[in-house]
Amino acid sequence: FGFGSAGGGVGVGFGTKAEGGTMMAKLGLGAVGEECGDAAKGGHEPAEEASSAIPFAVVEPGAERLGVCDPQAALRRMGHLRALRARGAKNHDGHWDKAEVDEVMPKEGLFARPQEEPSCVTHMVTMSDGCELAVDVILPPKSGKVPCVFHQTRYYRQWRLRKMLRALETFPMDPINLAFKKAMIAKGFAIVSMDVRGTGASFGQWTSPCQVKEREDSVEVLDWMERQPWYNGNVFCFGISYDAMAAMFTVSKAHSSVKGCASLFSYFDVWSDLGAPGGVLLHYFFDNWNQLLHALDSGRLIEAPQPLGASFVAGFKGVKGVSKGLVKKAVATHDTVDLAACLREMGHRDDTPATLRGRKMDDSSPYTRSREMRESGVPLFLVAGWLDGSARASINAFCHAAAVGGSRLLIGPWTHGGVQNACLGPGQRSDFSSFHKVVKVGRSKLVAEVIRFFLDLASDSPCSAERQDKAITYFTMNAPRAIPSWRTAGSWPPEGLEDRTLYFRFGDGEPEGGLSQSPPRRASELEVQAGQEGDPVKINSRYHTMIFVGDLLNYKRLTRCGHPFVDSRPLDCHLEVTGTPYVDLWIVSSHPETDIIVYLQDYDPTTGSANYVSEGVFRARHRKLYPASSGEGHYKSSIPPDIPFFHTFDKADAELLEPGKPARMVFEIMPTSYCFQRGSCIRVAFSGSDERHYLHNTEESTRIKVLCGPEHKSSIHLPARALQ
Repeated sequence: FGFGSAGGGVGVGFGTKAEGGTMMAKLGLGAVGEECGDAAKGGHEPAEEASSAIPFAVVEPGAERLGVCDPQAALRRMGHLRALRARGAKNHDGHWDKAEVDEVMPKEGLFARPQEEPSCVTHMVTMSDGCELAVDVILPPKSGKVPCVFHQTRYYRQWRLRKMLRALETFPMDPINLAFKKAMIAKGFAIVSMDVRGTGASFGQWTSPCQVKEREDSVEVLDWMERQPWYNGNVFCFGISYDAMAAMFTVSKAHSSVKGCASLFSYFDVWSDLGAPGGVLLHYFFDNWNQLLHALDSGRLIEAPQPLGASFVAGFKGVKGVSKGLVKKAVATHDTVDLAACLREMGHRDDTPATLRGRKMDDSSPYTRSREMRESGVPLFLVAGWLDGSARASINAFCHAAAVGGSRLLIGPWTHGGVQNACLGPGQRSDFSSFHKVVKVGRSKLVAEVIRFFLDLASDSPCSAERQDKAITYFTMNAPRAIPSWRTAGSWPPEGLEDRTLYFRFGDGEPEGGLSQSPPRRASELEVQAGQEGDPVKINSRYHTMIFVGDLLNYKRLTRCGHPFVDSRPLDCHLEVTGTPYVDLWIVSSHPETDIIVYLQDYDPTTGSANYVSEGVFRARHRKLYPASSGEGHYKSSIPPDIPFFHTFDKADAELLEPGKPARMVFEIMPTSYCFQRGSCIRVAFSGSDERHYLHNTEESTRIKVLCGPEHKSSIHLPARALQ
C-alpha cells in the first residue's frame, strides 16, 4: 500500500499466510517462521484464528549465548549500530509542508510586531441568575467588524504580573495561550476570553468540571457578543486541555454564531481517557490537578503542586480583573469541588458520588453530546499527542462527533499541550510547541495550523475532496529515514492496516519466541507481581507531564521495575503499528479484585535497550464484553473505531473474580503510531500494580498468573503493516 501524497516510502501489507510468504520471497524479507507452515499442515486450529504473517528473522543456534566480552558479539554490535545510524529514525516533527506555514506566518521567523498595540478591556458580564463573569475583549488595532475567537478557561484568562516584570508586558498575560492569542490578533481576529464560573476573577462556584451552568453561560456570553459593535457574525471556539472540553460543549449548544472549533489536547470520555482508564482510578493526575485547582481558585498560588507553586509565586500575583477589590470579592465566593475525594468515591462509570452532588463523571464528558456536536455542522480541528492521554479522545471525537466536511485531526509525537516532542532528547524542543515561546513570540507550527484552520473557515473556503482525503495527519514515531514520518488519511483507521495476532508462549526454551503467530500447543503460565516491593520507581510518565508540562517525559527507569515480559523473535522487516492495540488475556488470581497493566515496548536484542511505546491497564471486575456493533446512544461514541468490543464499566456489569478460576480479560492499549525497525523485537511486559499512578484494591499477597495454551489463547492484537 502506498502512502499517497506523503511519498518517499513503500508500504506493503500481507494478506493470508500463503500470500504473505510469496510476497516476502519476492521482497527478500526472509522466512516467515516454521510455525506458520506447521499450523497449516497440522490443522490444529482454524485458519481464521491465525494472523497475517509478520516476517520474523530466523535466529541462528547459539547466537543468543554470545557473551558481552565475546569478540563475535562485539563485532555484531558494531555492525548493528552502524546499520542503525545509516537507517536512522526520523523523529524530528518539522512541518510536513513549510510553504503552508509561510502562508500564515511571517518568513522572518517572528510574528511582525504591530505598530499599534491591541486594546484589551475587561467586562463583568451578568448572567441570567445574577452571577458576574470576568470577560476580556482584545481587539486588533484600528479594527472594525472582525471575526472573533471565543476562549473559555479555568486557568485564569489573564495573570497579574509582579511589579518587576510588568515592563515586559505588552499583551494581556496568559502563559498557556499567549502565542495563540498574539497570532490571532496579528491576523485580524478579536478575542473574547472569559474565566468560567467559580474560577479566576469570575463569581460563583465550580461544582464539577464543565458543569451545566458553565455551558449555559457560554451561550449567554455569545448572545452578549452579538450586541457588540465589533461583532461580524463569525465566532470560532478555541481551547487547550480543559478549555478545549469547554469549547466542545459550546459547539454542542448549536449557537448560530459558532462557525468552527479548535480543540487541542482535550479529553472526550473523562472516565476512559483520564479518570479511570480500563476502570482503574488514576489518582496521580486527579490528586495533583485537584491541588492545582484549589490553589488557583483560592488565590493561594504557593499551595499548587511543587515546583508549579514556587514558579507561580515568582512571576505572578494572581488573576487580573477590573479591580483588586472586585477580584477579592469574586474569590471569596469560590467553592471548588474536591476531585480527589470524588475519585475515591467511585468504582464504576455510573456511580454518583456525593462530592459531585448526585452527578456522574459522564456528565462532564463531551462524548455524551456527540450527536449534538455532529448535527451542529461545526467543523472541528482536533489536535492530540501519542504520548498524552488525548490521542484516544481526539480519534473518537473525530469519528463520532466531528462534522463531515471541513473537520481535521492532527496527532503528533507529543506530550500534553504539545510542549515536547517525546521522540527527541532533552536539549530539543518540538517544532509545534507554543509553551516555550512566551517572552517572545516564535514560529510555533501548531499556532500556524490553528490560524490557518480559522482563516479558511472565516473566508468560507469550501472543503475540497482532496483536502477531505487528507483530513487526518499523523506522525509515525521511530520511522527510518526512507519512510515518511508524517502521513495523511481520509478516515480512521488508515487504510492498509491489518489485525496481526501474536500469541503468548511462556516458559524457557520456547523455540518460537515468547510471541508467536500460531496458537500455543502446550499450556504454560507467567506469574505477575501484584504488590509493589519497596518504593515505587519514579518515572516521568505521560500522566506526570499532563500536570508538570515542563518536565521531560522519561520511561527509561521502567526497566528497573522488574516486570516479567515476553519477546518476539527479531523482525525481518520494519513493522508499523498504527491505531489501538488490544490484548486478550486469560488470568487466574488468588484475589477477587485484580488489576493488570500491559506495557508495549521496542526491544533491541543487540544493545539490550527497551523503549516504551504504549500501555494499557484494566480492572478484572469490568471484563464483561459487548460487541462494538451493539453500542447504543452515547456509549457508541466512547468506542475506538478500530476496536471490535467495548465495556460499559457500569455497576450492573461488574463481576468480581472467583479466586483460582481462569477468567478472560480483553482490553485496549492506548493508541499509538510507532515503527518497530528491522532487527528489533516486540516486547510485552506485565504488572499487577502501579501504585504511583493508580488506586489498586489488590492485596500485596495476591498471586496473579497469565495463562496460555490450547484452551487459554492469550494474545495481543496489533493494527500493523510490514514495510520494506
